[in-house]
This record gives sequence, structure tokens and C-alpha cells, in this order.
Amino acid sequence: MVKLIIIAILLYLSFSVNTWLGIGVTLFGILYVLYSNLPALYAMKGNAAISEKKLETALEWYKKAYKTDRASSANILTYATLLLRTGEVDEAETILNLVVLGKGKKADRDIKYKAKLYRSLLYYKTNREEDAIEDAEEVFDNFKNTMSYGLLGYLKLATNAPFDETYSLCTEAYEYNGDDRDIADNMVVAHIRADELDKAREVCDKLLENNPQFVEAHYHGAIIAKELGDLQKASELLENISQCSRTFLTTVSEQEIEELKEKIKLS
Repeated sequence: MVKLIIIAILLYLSFSVNTWLGIGVTLFGILYVLYSNLPALYAMKGNAAISEKKLETALEWYKKAYKTDRASSANILTYATLLLRTGEVDEAETILNLVVLGKGKKADRDIKYKAKLYRSLLYYKTNREEDAIEDAEEVFDNFKNTMSYGLLGYLKLATNAPFDETYSLCTEAYEYNGDDRDIADNMVVAHIRADELDKAREVCDKLLENNPQFVEAHYHGAIIAKELGDLQKASELLENISQCSRTFLTTVSEQEIEELKEKIKLS
């Protein structure tokens, strides 16, 4: 706002002196505004691509924003998450480290914590489980929100942490925000492992209704249906996965899906 006021004053003064000087200052002002807002404009293009599920296109726009060296910390974090979602883990880790360490553009506490959570997930996906848990627990101790609840719960389930502790965490998270798909999916898995299939089905049915493109919900729903003896529903849920969106961060592999299909056929 201050910059705009200064430009307005300069325009007034320049036109007062000379029309051509005023025109020149006007053109300079327009170019300056465009230059200053270029990273945000690139990010807007990227967001439009994300809404259309065109991740590669979104990644290109956010890369342009990042390359200006003037992108906000929030936009730099989005760039890193897009790199992660498209499987470019080395570059993603480099960018996430920059945000976590606060280098480059100044990042506020929330942005740094979010970057550390994404880095935790990256660590897990690249077989660094101890580092993943350490990052996730550190953030959770200082920053309890939907994302930290969801990620720590997932990591606890994925690394076979003591089940009583994990079940308690998943329950607490579900009470905190049961509408979040990752938290709800963690609760489904916790109910399955506790052999609470009716509770698991209830949560999973709601999850599927609200997130029909969520691979994990279909997969875990198929496990529940199989255990309850509804093999037809289990098969249908697995077949639906072919219509779902998948990224590098999807936690259920194609191999796991095929193995479950074979188990259902043999049942």
C-alpha cells in the first residue's frame, strides 16, 4: 500500500511538471507493479492448474515463481510439495530444507512447521523412518493441527509403533477433525487392526462418500468388505481405484492392490 501511495504521488508530481514525464512515470509504474507481482501471478496460474488436477503444469508455473527469487515462503512451500507429489524427491528435499532453515525469503513459524511435516513424509517415502518420526513428533509437540495429527498417526501406523499409543493418537485426532480424509483413513486402519470392523466400515463409508477419488479409502474399504465376507463389494472397491487420482504420496502401492485382488479371488 505504501508503495502504491508513493507511485501515486510521483504520478501527480510528474504530470504537474510535464505530460511526457507523467506518461513515462506511468509506464514505469505499470512495469514495476507487474515485476513486483510476477511471482504471485505465476502462482495463480499454478493454482488454476492444481484445481484442474494438472500437476505437471502447476509445477512449471510454481517453478517460474520460485526462479524469480521473489516468491513468498508459502509459494515456495507449494512448489516443494508439487515436486514431492510428482516424485522429484531430491529437488523437493532441497527446497524444503531451505524453508525449514529459514533461508531466502523469511518464513513464519507455521510455514516452517508445514515444511518440516512434508520433509518428514519425504523421509518416510525414501526409507528414513527414524528421521521421519523425529521430525513429525517434534512438530506435533509444538504445532498440533490437522496436518500434524494426520501425518504422525500415519507414520505410527506405518512403522508399527506400540498399538495402544497409536490407537489413542488416531482416536484423539479423529475427535479433533474427523472430516479430514487422512485422519479418517488413519482411524479406519486403527479400527481394522483392533478388529473393530463395524466401526471401521462406518468411518470408511463416510470417507468414501466425501472423498470418492481417495485411493486409500477404496483399498481399506475393500479390506473391510473382504473381512466381513462381502467379496463382491471388495472387488468393486478395488476396481474403482483405476478411476482415482494417484501421486507419489499415495500410500497404497499398485502391488498391494493386486495382492489384495488375488486374496479375494482365492477366498
